[in-house]
Amino acid sequence: MYKKQAIKDYGREISIFYARAVIALIIVTGLLLLLFVRQFKLQVLNHESYQTQSENNRIRIRPVAPIRGLILDRNGVLLAENRSIFTLEITPELVGRKKMDATLASLSELLAIDQKQVEEFKEQIKFRSKYKSYPIKSKLTEEQVALFSVNRHLFPGVTVEARLERFYPHGEELVHAIGRMAAINKQDMEKMEQAAEASQDFTELKNYAATTKIGKLGLEKYYEALLHGTVGQEKVETDVRGRIVRVLERQDPVAGKNLHLHLDYGLQQKANQLLKEVGARGAIVAVDPETGGVLALVSQPSYDPNLFTGGISQANYSALITSEDRPLYNRAVQGTYAPASTIKPHLAWIALQHGVIDRKTRIADPGWFSLPNNEHRYRDWKPWGHGASMNVVDSIIQSCDTFFYDLSVRLGINRIFEGMQQFGFGDKTGLDMIEEKAGIMPSRDWKKEYRSESWYMGDTVNIGIGQGFWTATPLQLANASAVLANDGIRFQLQLVKEFADNGAIEVNIPKMSPEQIVTGDGRWLDTVKMAMHQVTLPPLGTAKTAFENAPFTAAGKTGTAQVKSIAQDETYDAETVEDRFKDNALFIGYAPFENPKIAIAVVMENAGGGGGNAAPIARQLMEYYLLNNDSKPNANLQVGLE
Repeated sequence: MYKKQAIKDYGREISIFYARAVIALIIVTGLLLLLFVRQFKLQVLNHESYQTQSENNRIRIRPVAPIRGLILDRNGVLLAENRSIFTLEITPELVGRKKMDATLASLSELLAIDQKQVEEFKEQIKFRSKYKSYPIKSKLTEEQVALFSVNRHLFPGVTVEARLERFYPHGEELVHAIGRMAAINKQDMEKMEQAAEASQDFTELKNYAATTKIGKLGLEKYYEALLHGTVGQEKVETDVRGRIVRVLERQDPVAGKNLHLHLDYGLQQKANQLLKEVGARGAIVAVDPETGGVLALVSQPSYDPNLFTGGISQANYSALITSEDRPLYNRAVQGTYAPASTIKPHLAWIALQHGVIDRKTRIADPGWFSLPNNEHRYRDWKPWGHGASMNVVDSIIQSCDTFFYDLSVRLGINRIFEGMQQFGFGDKTGLDMIEEKAGIMPSRDWKKEYRSESWYMGDTVNIGIGQGFWTATPLQLANASAVLANDGIRFQLQLVKEFADNGAIEVNIPKMSPEQIVTGDGRWLDTVKMAMHQVTLPPLGTAKTAFENAPFTAAGKTGTAQVKSIAQDETYDAETVEDRFKDNALFIGYAPFENPKIAIAVVMENAGGGGGNAAPIARQLMEYYLLNNDSKPNANLQVGLE
């Protein structure tokens, strides 16, 4: 018989079960403990760190761009303002590097974005933060806004924003006076970064955190720091797509200061109109001789600065830079021209002061001048000459070249150079515009340095009629005219009169104190000024026709600058000379003669004689400013001399 055996060992099974249960309990307890420790670390020890990260995903600090300051003329006419527009903006980080090109291509097709604007946007995001939004197209129409809104779900990271953008209500009439704005480029950022690193002051750099445009030319650039204002910021809550849900906190930006100018918009408009009517390339500058304030600063042809503020198209930009008329060129402050006979009054004053001549000094003018032992003839503009007896007054009135050829040789280049520097030639006037050029007031040292040549007597002869190496800007000519009008007192020229904050005048523009540059015997200045007055009068004044029956007294000097050299055996014929080689027409002057309120310089390229072309424009501008503008005092106007 077999012995019965137990199939199960219940005691052993119970022992194993309890052992496994204990092990499982230990493991579970350990895991729970580990989970607890992890939760404690996350929720207690690292609470602040993870809370900050969480809020950063939900809450953002956004810079808020300040409102740019306005620009107004002397009578409160608004010249530069800010208008509300819709802009299409892209945040590079939200779009992603891989999807950027496809997004730009789709947007270009949807909203007809110019390729140049796309390239400018790509260039901009290369050197700026990827977490901020940047405009790719400004001035969206209502139709474009609606079209994008319908397709917005296809463009993550792309938004339509309401912004303030610079607007110039008078377009091309003022761009060369007040300048313009355009998008911040790589060079602008590098300049600000270098300045910040050099000074270890990053305030200015941070101040442009929300700004995409900056002053590029003129007053917009010169006074950028004042016009821009101070950036603000706001803390906003966003959803998972980055859209703003609500504003939690806000620090308002500080608006830029307004600029009030000396400039008279009515006079500026009139000057533009007159140049356009005759189809002339050139410049006009008008100055208040009593203050140095610039009343008008015109350069024609011109262009509309609003083309640049919203991002100029390739077609428009190409048209501007390829134009033979060079509309981007500011002739008033950058154009350098031979001053021609407009400097004869100044040259006469220098000679009188040095005693080289006096009122009784006379020469014969056969129509030419030659240096001793030299057969070369320096021709007078009047082929048959001005007669056998010409003094300094007659020579200014009739613009006798031969007298001033002789006078320049008597003076010598050293005294001419020193004397003309007093009137501001060869140096900047100090105008609040970075683009201003200094022109050339030649001297022995200048020719040695820049041409590696010695100075010759023939060079001095040419200087005597404002030709040769001598060049000046229309701004310098207006300044030199104002010095004579103001009895030898020279002011630093200024466009901006005052800063204003919240509508209240805050501070005057700092400028150089008036300088008395004409010293010595005052009779010589009176002699020169009286001769300039007679330039505008019959019977012999070169501007007598232009100022015929003028309801005010004036003084002036005409000039005709030769552009192309004419050989000894040739005769200048305006009918056969190419347009670009025709003479430049110039005029400087001031009015009223007894109590000057306005000094003017007119330069017209390839227009011909100054008396017949530039002087009539100057007369009309003087008449407009003195008589037809109700805001101007006219109590001091004189019909004639006492």
